[in-house]
Amino acid sequence: MKILFVATRKNVDPRERELYEMDLMNEILGFRRSLLDLGLLTVAGCTPERFEVAIRDEYLAPIDFDEPCDLVALSAKTSCVKRAYQVAEEFRRRGRKVVLGGIHASLRPDEALEHVDHVVTGEAEEIWPRFLDDFEAGKAERRYDSPGFPDMAGIPFPRYAGLDPKEFLFHQLQTTRGCPFRCRFCSVPDISGQSFRFKPVEQVCAEIKALPRRGKLVERMKALYMVDDNFISRTRYTRELLEALVPLRRAGEVPDWSAETTLNVATDEPMLDLFREAGCTTLIIGFESVSEQTLKSMDKGINFCLTFQEATERIHRRGISIVGNFIVGFDTDPLSVFRDTRDFIFANNILYPFFSILAPMPGTALHEEFKAEGRLDTYDWSLYDTRHVIFEPRQMTREELMDGYVWLYEQCYTSELALANLGRFWARPERPGASWIERQFVRWKVGRSRSISARNREFFRRGMALAEAPGKKGDMAQLLYYLDSGHFADFLERYKSPHYAAHAARFEAGGVSPAAGRMQWEDRRLTRAGA
Repeated sequence: MKILFVATRKNVDPRERELYEMDLMNEILGFRRSLLDLGLLTVAGCTPERFEVAIRDEYLAPIDFDEPCDLVALSAKTSCVKRAYQVAEEFRRRGRKVVLGGIHASLRPDEALEHVDHVVTGEAEEIWPRFLDDFEAGKAERRYDSPGFPDMAGIPFPRYAGLDPKEFLFHQLQTTRGCPFRCRFCSVPDISGQSFRFKPVEQVCAEIKALPRRGKLVERMKALYMVDDNFISRTRYTRELLEALVPLRRAGEVPDWSAETTLNVATDEPMLDLFREAGCTTLIIGFESVSEQTLKSMDKGINFCLTFQEATERIHRRGISIVGNFIVGFDTDPLSVFRDTRDFIFANNILYPFFSILAPMPGTALHEEFKAEGRLDTYDWSLYDTRHVIFEPRQMTREELMDGYVWLYEQCYTSELALANLGRFWARPERPGASWIERQFVRWKVGRSRSISARNREFFRRGMALAEAPGKKGDMAQLLYYLDSGHFADFLERYKSPHYAAHAARFEAGGVSPAAGRMQWEDRRLTRAGA
């Protein structure tokens, strides 16, 4: 039997784009995608050897709906499920059987079964072989629910056979699962449980060694993304893992890598040193909001005894940059949230801010609350992508929320302030800058691209001049990320309201509204939410 694993487009409209797809950076560096769904690759790795496995990616080539197979396997999160349903229905019209897994099917299995033949809910590694046994015997049930949360020691390596690693910008790896917190806007505990689980350290090291490689030049441009929801969920395990990665890094087997953590990582300076020695170059931190009131209203736990300035400085002192995740549109957010967020980012030299519009995802307490209040505008899941306004905000209009989201990207990636933020990071002494050869290579590649607007081409020109200025240690990957984010800001132009200029003036006038309450950076000590 042949199983066709298909990675579908994230967006129904192929002209749409998402920031983390990094379309422009991929074009410039010669990659075709940032990464492929690790969950799909892992389930493919769980497939018994007696089955023939083929993996197809809609981003790399159009789907051949007539490709011979016995079963089509799909996976999708909420914002991507509409396209997955379309693909499933097209295969079914040709007589193919389709099974769907992933976050959305796990939260809405009855809905999913309206579009596919079979659904697998929860973490599929243990239940998947049982489903395949039943399918092969012709007695597969419609729905298979994972009986629990599998031991990570039993999870096989992702299956990369048939994939060309040179197509993807990032390698991927997962070391932990689960989260004990119950933030009202997050569904992770419902999918992966409230207890942390860990992949054995020796298994992680073996998986890194087994990553598919494709030439020194390609690997020099690629990075490793640790996809854990919280890489420091248990510091004892994290420390053991980092200590094991250090010699691999020194041997050249561990590329530059990034991981998601809380800002609590800064409380343990010896562990921060290990992060640096193990090759970590970027930490992805969920600030979510600059308002303590907002974090408490979302049950976002905080257990922190440093100021934000002290914490970010400790991270930066190791030459590690920060991706800061921020959400706007909470009921506690006044119009001043946009300027407050921007000012917080620049005050703390956060190099890579990532913004999302609040999306009350199915499976979360927030979704049920908004549904009960009649505040949801739509159940078109493709709009639940954190860059559409899908509900009625409390303290601003829908237009103001959308414009504020666009304004933040323009401010943080295309403005004079953005250039100055980049320059401040490059003035730090901790990391070496790019070589002359690297700078010339990037200048040549950018010069060949026809996808860059005049605004962003000028930003790049000034960024290169800044990178080569005395006292600056310009990083070409960082400059390219800014260029890619500026390209995303260009894409967002289509979402601006007719009143964007007036709204932008109000955002800039900003100031802290009394409704905003205490700002995170004003606190000497932050305590657990609700304390």
